[in-house]
Amino acid sequence: MKCKNRWLDYYIPLRWTFATRYINIINIISFFIIDAFPSFYVVAMFSDGEWEKLLYWCLAFFTLFCFYECGYIFNEGVCVRFEENPTIRIPEPFFSEILHHLENLITVRLVAGTFGSWILLNKFPENTNLYIALVLLLLVVYSIHNYYRGIVNIVTMPLEVILKYMIPISVFIKADKFLQALFIIMLVVVLVRTIEYASKKRYVSWIRVTKNVDVFRIKYYVVINIILGMLAYKEIMPVTVCGLSLIFLVYRIASYTAMQRLQSVSTVINDGRKMHGTDK
Repeated sequence: MKCKNRWLDYYIPLRWTFATRYINIINIISFFIIDAFPSFYVVAMFSDGEWEKLLYWCLAFFTLFCFYECGYIFNEGVCVRFEENPTIRIPEPFFSEILHHLENLITVRLVAGTFGSWILLNKFPENTNLYIALVLLLLVVYSIHNYYRGIVNIVTMPLEVILKYMIPISVFIKADKFLQALFIIMLVVVLVRTIEYASKKRYVSWIRVTKNVDVFRIKYYVVINIILGMLAYKEIMPVTVCGLSLIFLVYRIASYTAMQRLQSVSTVINDGRKMHGTDK
């Protein structure tokens, strides 16, 4: 009975993300470093000593993923049925049951996301309109991304990524710091992901960086750290802006080294990448 009803776990927000994309400890660590840490770092950087914001960031991140998972569910429950070579991430024993509950699974997440947003915006009301606009834009962009398959995804994918990081950030930072935060996220996370995505053969054939994506990422972050270091030296950006890109450089070097020296780590990371459908 327990095994039969395990698909009910998918009603729990974030359960879909971990069950379909992050199946072991290495992948989970990757999730928190790549998907969670950048927005946490930016909020901390602009918190002005209001450390209470870092506690509420946890709620903001959870709330964001309630909305974000709606796109995952629609893609993997509906869109895959119209693809020639779909990536099926839902475990086979649960697939048919989950298909009958797609609307409820999405509704639960929309309700949880709305309730979480209500708590956040009551506590931090300064950017209410901006936050609501970004959440609505995320749902629209994800719908377009799931519906259309082709070169348009080169536009929708980076928009999704931007919104995934900026929605939690928008709750806490002052309006005059928003563009600075956006610049950091764009440079450290979005640009590299966009280059990698665009370089896929079916999109832009003359961009080829993913033959050895791990080496490319190390080179990319070396260049980005030099650029941000120069901006900090010239006092155009605060010196703390260099921290996030430096952490990503260390993480990419550590990942590459571990993959080269430990076959078990390489296997786990590559299996996780295949399941996720990306080179994260």
